[in-house]
Amino acid sequence: MERRAKLTEIDIVRGIAILGVLMVHSTSEATLNMKSSGFYGIYNFLNIFSKIGTTSFILLSSFVLFYNYFPQPFAFAQLKKFYRNRLLYIIVPYLAFSAFFFLLRWEVNHHPWSLTEMWPDFLHRIMTGQAYTHLYFVFISIQLYLLFPVLLYLFKRFKWLAASAIFVGVAIQWAFFLYNREYWQVANRGSWSLSYFGHYFLGAWLGIYFDRIRSWLIIAKESATGGKIVSWCALWAVWLGAGLGYVWLFYQNRVHGTMFKNALYDGLWDAYTMLTPIVLIQIAFLLRGKMKSPWVAALRQLGIASFGVYLFHPVVLLVYRQYPLHGGPGYMQHLWYAGGFACALLLSWLVVYALSRLTRVSWVLFGSVPAQLGASASESKRSAGRTVVSETASG
Repeated sequence: MERRAKLTEIDIVRGIAILGVLMVHSTSEATLNMKSSGFYGIYNFLNIFSKIGTTSFILLSSFVLFYNYFPQPFAFAQLKKFYRNRLLYIIVPYLAFSAFFFLLRWEVNHHPWSLTEMWPDFLHRIMTGQAYTHLYFVFISIQLYLLFPVLLYLFKRFKWLAASAIFVGVAIQWAFFLYNREYWQVANRGSWSLSYFGHYFLGAWLGIYFDRIRSWLIIAKESATGGKIVSWCALWAVWLGAGLGYVWLFYQNRVHGTMFKNALYDGLWDAYTMLTPIVLIQIAFLLRGKMKSPWVAALRQLGIASFGVYLFHPVVLLVYRQYPLHGGPGYMQHLWYAGGFACALLLSWLVVYALSRLTRVSWVLFGSVPAQLGASASESKRSAGRTVVSETASG
């Protein structure tokens, strides 16, 4: 059986998702320091509405895995290659950046350089995804990669389970939420894969049945029907309503100290972050015909480099925040926060791109990103060559 066609639109979704991550991290200090500003509502909106990165990446990872592997017989050779690639391109970068950030934070906090103190702490942090604030995402991904072959077998073996994957995933996720609140009280709940089973199982369902639902996902005038239009509007309305409701909860809590039940936060977060990747996929397909646009092409390239940008960008923000503004007109403070976002995006992207193209060992830091960037560059050259041939022939 032939492999399914590669969906370049997924790179666009990744590009939007990493912009969300950068926006959340670059506005985090503003949500603490700008409460007296008349623009605080905007900072709160940007910070909360952009909380789509981790969950979108988890769903996309699941989608791509099941999209590629579900139609194929999953033999031992494939299993071996699967884990080899994850070891080299996920775990190695995770360990490299965990070590870097651990040592950096150790030095910044002026701890004594004692191996007997450092080693146990480091082991604990890498085993819990806590070496630095953003590395929990990679820790979650490793957990889900370990589960993937088992879930793939179960979904292939029991068709009813694959068909009801969304409901099963949400049920497991919420059972974890409730039992954790009442009994387990696991620290750092967000660092454990059970918190994202709804997103992961939704991604699996989309990957398995993509050929059947593709015509519904793509918003196109020529294929629009009354039923589709109603369902599209309903999807976007629920998505937007859940997102704005989630923003409102945080605004009320941050500004007025209003307390809400955890279930309300979890419910709106779950609805918003599970629907966001579907909305983004629809947006990506709308942009598909504009791949020659510099902005769309750049967004796709950012998506290809997103794993490296995700791992590296806290370095940029850490350095940038060592030079805060002191005084000056109020608008300068807004420009300073905007500059943090711009630097985190552009400098991280530049570093990832430069190291990926200039060194052969950059995979140690960025996983498969260097190979993907190289493949994308080759693809662009081939496309340019075909364009020149076509123009010559038509001339």
